[in-house]
Amino acid sequence: MNNTILLATISMACAGLASFSNKIATENQILFPTYLLMTSIPYFGLILILQNTAKEPMTFTRLSVTLGIIGGALGCIAFYTAYTALSRGGQGSIIFPITSLQVVIPVVLSYLIFKEPLTLTKLSGLGFSVLALILLTR
Repeated sequence: MNNTILLATISMACAGLASFSNKIATENQILFPTYLLMTSIPYFGLILILQNTAKEPMTFTRLSVTLGIIGGALGCIAFYTAYTALSRGGQGSIIFPITSLQVVIPVVLSYLIFKEPLTLTKLSGLGFSVLALILLTR
């Protein structure tokens, strides 16, 4: 297994566990602002670690600021709406499969913008993902 696949697998496992922590938080009726603040603390720790090991100073370009703000805002919306869906009684076995279809968006955009190949195998995988969603939500 090459490093990129291993890193992606770790990312998948951590993202899945992080998502499930939303379900635990809503089941225990943890207030969202407190939960959101606590989930932000590890990001600040990571920034400190990365900056302390970086060979270059932190720089803010127009593109880095714009992409950071847009990505952060979209991430906040995604986090908040999934949390709210769960807190309003949404079943994790339905909410999580729906949100996991997020993978379709970057695959399609990578094809359209960066001209990455979209093979029959990849299209089949996306189709099976949609089929899995349909089956999991029934």
